[in-house]
Formats: sequence, C-alpha cells, structure tokens
Amino acid sequence: MAQHEIGALLEVSRRYGTDARYVLLGGGNTSYKIDDVMYVKASGHALGTIAEDGFVAMSMPRLMAIWEKTYPADTVKREEEVLADLMGARSEGQTGRPSVEALLHGIIPFTYVVHLHPAMVNGLTCGQSGKEWAQKLFPDAIWIPLVNPGYILAKTVRDAQQEYVKSHANQATTIFLQNHGVFVASDTIGEIDALYTTIMETLNHAIVRKPVFSEVKVDAQRVDMVQQAMQLHYGSPKTYPVIANREVANRLTDPESFSSISSAYTPDHIVYSGFKPLWIDETVFGQDEPVQAMVSAMRTFEQMHGVPAKIIAVQKTAAFAVSEAALVLFLDTVKVSAFTESFGGPRFMDDDQIDFIRTWEVEQYRSNLNA
Repeated sequence: MAQHEIGALLEVSRRYGTDARYVLLGGGNTSYKIDDVMYVKASGHALGTIAEDGFVAMSMPRLMAIWEKTYPADTVKREEEVLADLMGARSEGQTGRPSVEALLHGIIPFTYVVHLHPAMVNGLTCGQSGKEWAQKLFPDAIWIPLVNPGYILAKTVRDAQQEYVKSHANQATTIFLQNHGVFVASDTIGEIDALYTTIMETLNHAIVRKPVFSEVKVDAQRVDMVQQAMQLHYGSPKTYPVIANREVANRLTDPESFSSISSAYTPDHIVYSGFKPLWIDETVFGQDEPVQAMVSAMRTFEQMHGVPAKIIAVQKTAAFAVSEAALVLFLDTVKVSAFTESFGGPRFMDDDQIDFIRTWEVEQYRSNLNA
C-alpha cells in the first residue's frame, strides 16, 4: 500500500492512459510529489490500467543526491550506475522498477507531472521545423533537442530549467522533447488538464492536413502470399495484422513515398514496431517463387540487424505487422508522419540515438516485458 493517498494520481493516469489521442500501450508516465516522497510510474505498467502497485515510492532526498555524483564518461557504465542509484532511491519496502524518466520527474518542481506522447505533439517534435514552431505556438514552453534518454536527458532538462528561470518569473510547466513527446506539470490536476487542452487545440488549428485512414481495397492473392511468407519465417500459423488504408497506401507507392515512414520517430516506435520496417518491392510477385523470395528478404533483414522486422511494407500492396502492438505503433508512425507536414516535414531520430535505444538495457527491459 502507498504511504500516501494517491487516488488523484491514479485517476489522471488512467484517464489519459485510456485516451488514444494522448498515449498508446505502455507509453507515457506520471508522478506525484508529497512531503519527501515522489510516486512515479513503474516500468511495465500501462497508464490506462495502472493500479496502486504500478507506482514506485521514491525518496526525494536520495533521488536528488544523484546530482551530486560524478558518473563515468562511458555510456554503458554510466547508465548502469545511474540505474543502480535510481533503484537505491526507492523508499523502504518498494520493489518496483522506477520509470526510466523518474530522475526527470524529480527535477520538475511541481506536485503533478504527466508525460505523454500524443501523435499531434510528435508531429511537432518530429518536424524539421519543430523547434521554430514550438517557440511560435508555445512561447512559454521549453524545447529540448534530441539527446539520449535517461541521465543525459534529465541533465539536459535540468540545465534548460536553470536557463529558463533567468528570463522568466516562474518555472516552465510545459517541456517539449524533440522526437519524444511532452511533459506537462502543475500543482493541480485541473491545471494539467487545462494545459493539455490548450496544447491539443493549438496544434489542431496549426495542422494543415490530418491523416486519412479510409479503407482501400487490397489484392487478396498478394496478401495471402505475404501471410504465407510471414507464417514460414516467424513460425506461427496465425493470420498477421494487415494495415491497409489510404494514408498507408499513398506511402507504399514507391521508395520515395515510403521514406517518411521508413525509420523511427520516437523511442516507443522502436520498442513496439521496430527501428524500421522491411520494404519489399512489388517485383517480388513476378518471381518464380514469390513466397520464398519474401522469406529470404525477412531472413536477410534479421541477419543484418540482429532482430526480426516487426513491420513488413510491401509495395502497392499493404503493410503487415507481427503483432497488434506493432500495428498500433506503426499506425502512430503514419499519423506522426502526416502531422510533420505542417511543421517542416519529417525528422526521424538520429541513427546514433536509434542505436542507443536498441542496445540500452532499460529499453531492452521494456521490450522484453512487451514481447
């Protein structure tokens, strides 16, 4: 049982967690500070269904003591030590693993913090001109450039906060993270709601084109061949989810149109739908054994990248997902891609950030929980 009453934290977490406009699957996290304790979402819990045991109570003095330490320059060693200190900052009797962003939650000087990944917000944060648009639309917010998550992200936000207060009379309540999402903070849930309403309404007016997910016809024979190939490669007789709508179809015309959904926009996309889809040219259907040719392409992808593709994009046919979770986040990729058109066009995560996420123990832990 929690040491304090956390009913309001549970309510706001579940409310936003069950609204697909704001967060999907296990994404996002929330926190509540009272006395010298912070309750923060534990890894492996979805906001929409979270219960009291889905939060970890942390000692704020021990959490803030992390800033007094000097960590190794080596990325792996640094993250190992920071994780150990995060675990050590838990209150007595706590067994959950704190969210990777617990340290960031701790430095935001408000009672409540709600961090979410709305597709419209990420249309902004993943846009080539996202920073300029954010400064225009949300002049009182902080913009954080793309950096590695975890300790480095928290430190970058901490430094930005210190600069912010030099030119403002108060602390920032809104922090946009490039290629990630947004943190909103306040001492009341009502103000959290008001801030999110303003963000979403402002973006809704700024966006010039919304994604079109109307159904399109598919070539049943082609779909059947892709299903056979996936069943052979992934070793399951199940029918894999098919993604066929106008927005996706427009991006499967050729490699150029596919480019805007060909990589990862955010860490959640990497975790759930993979760091990039496998593209299969439609010429495969003209080969003597198209099913085997597609199996070969899937095998080659896995050999090259060390992981199987979670999304198979077949030119002028459809996209296919290995799971419902992969489907949900790939559709989010498509939405984000469409929204970026209003903010200078798409900007994926940098390759080094993608590689960091793929090998980071924290995200491997999350991936294993959702395997």
